[in-house]
Amino acid sequence: MAVRRRVLVLDADMIACLSIVRSLARHGIICDIAASTGLATLSQYSRYAGQLFRHPNPLSDADGFVDFIAGHLQRHTYDLVIPVTERSLIPLAHSTKMQPWVDILAIAPRDSLNKVLDKEQTMAVAQQCGVVIPLSQAVDSVADIQRLLPDLSFPVVLKPGRSIPNADSRQQLSVAYAFNATELLELGAALLSHCQVLVQSYSPGIGTGIELLADHGEIVYAFQHQRLHEVPLTGGGSSFRKSIVVDPDLLAAAARLIKALNWHGVAMVEFKWQPDTGRYTLMEINGRFWGSLPLACAAGADFPWLLYQLWVDGQRPATQTYRPAIYCRKLASDIYWYEQVFRRSEEPRLFAYPSTGQLLKDALWVLHPSRHAFDVQQWRDPLPGLMDIVQIAQAYYQRVAGLLAQKWQVNKHRSAAMQNRLAQRLKQADKVLFVCYGNINRSAVAQVLAEQMLADAGIRFASAGFHPVAGRPADATMVKVAAEQGVDLSACRSKILDSAMLAEADVVFVMELAQLSRLQAAFPGTADKSFLLGTLNPAQALEIADPYNKAPTAYQHCFTVIKTALGCWAEGLRR
Repeated sequence: MAVRRRVLVLDADMIACLSIVRSLARHGIICDIAASTGLATLSQYSRYAGQLFRHPNPLSDADGFVDFIAGHLQRHTYDLVIPVTERSLIPLAHSTKMQPWVDILAIAPRDSLNKVLDKEQTMAVAQQCGVVIPLSQAVDSVADIQRLLPDLSFPVVLKPGRSIPNADSRQQLSVAYAFNATELLELGAALLSHCQVLVQSYSPGIGTGIELLADHGEIVYAFQHQRLHEVPLTGGGSSFRKSIVVDPDLLAAAARLIKALNWHGVAMVEFKWQPDTGRYTLMEINGRFWGSLPLACAAGADFPWLLYQLWVDGQRPATQTYRPAIYCRKLASDIYWYEQVFRRSEEPRLFAYPSTGQLLKDALWVLHPSRHAFDVQQWRDPLPGLMDIVQIAQAYYQRVAGLLAQKWQVNKHRSAAMQNRLAQRLKQADKVLFVCYGNINRSAVAQVLAEQMLADAGIRFASAGFHPVAGRPADATMVKVAAEQGVDLSACRSKILDSAMLAEADVVFVMELAQLSRLQAAFPGTADKSFLLGTLNPAQALEIADPYNKAPTAYQHCFTVIKTALGCWAEGLRR
């Protein structure tokens, strides 16, 4: 009896995983799937999916994730292991523990991969190959950005050097846009706190991808798609797209890149393209399966099966055909796209809002029996699609319910009854406690400002946070912002909120509604004396947002809002 072939597909929470499972199962391959503990997956509901395995989150515990996969491969035999995202691909590619299984890992050679993961290196390779790129400059400091200012034309694009930096937090980062020097410096400073940043000129055009399979530097199959809807609107993952005939110039540019990289496996070369002029600009190279994979599969470009044949059997594709003018939609994201368009939520200088007629035309493609498909919904494998619809409905119900609950809370905290209760509490207060999440920004600022502005009130002030680590200094950016206002935060050290602090306080001020709920859930006896600090100033927003890791203007705004709220309190005492 023949042994059945078996594949392990990682990142099972991604729709691309579902497409891989559906593709390979049609060719008799058993597909086990794996995902981080706690992540919801649609792939597990597929009739084609094998076993689901749960592993540590590679973003927060890369070593634990690699140990799990290594142990799993010692106990189970697979023909191929397919990482779907960088979060799993990167730790596997760079760990020596995976050496025994390197031949079955669908990952390009390390040197090739490193050049693709690092955007500066990607652009350097493109320049060497004569591939058109945006005007680009890698920067390591705000001073580097300042030196570039005289030569820049706005808008400017800021890209993190790596989408997932090799740092302890491994926080996923995204592209930002600046329309003037001030925005550029602020956004640049925020990204530079995580990694090197690539400053690029803005490139107009249609988002277009050349998806490909390469055999040691030679493209052996290519497919092209055009983005119709992107989330966010200014550019990101596509929620609605169509297959088109491969453009020779784009394919030639991609071929030069792939040859220079000696790439092996699947990849997507992303361009901004102007079909009427033929001009293009390279955006990036994704060295793994891409989000629009369901479109390729729907059009007949069966990349998962082609990859399996090349990697496992050493067979190149026998044909280059696929169907152009096939449309595919990621339902959840596209509903959100329409919502953002109707709300006019994006910067009009970067996004040309479509006409009502175009919106209707795009929506009506769902009725076409043979040229429209969904990423998840399929008649022959219905359960993932049904679960997707359930999750969409649940998400919108929770959003609406949350908005209504928030509105009720705002009205409650703005009411005369709440204002009177707070006023009575403050008149009798001997000690006031300020609480936020980390006690290195908002609550620390509130304590120091209150000690200065309400020094004659005869009240003791303290601050603490929910964060489980004590003794941390105040956020360096906030220290600088406060110092510019004559306030010294250098002596502040974070404290962990506990029941003793709360018992001693007569009034507790938090910054957000969520923190108020958390406080009252963990310490039920504090409900009557807990308030939002924003309640002090009826003219400002009720909640005070956390500026952590944001642009300096966010810190400045936070400082001003807290100072204004405390100023209202101080003014009330003088009446």
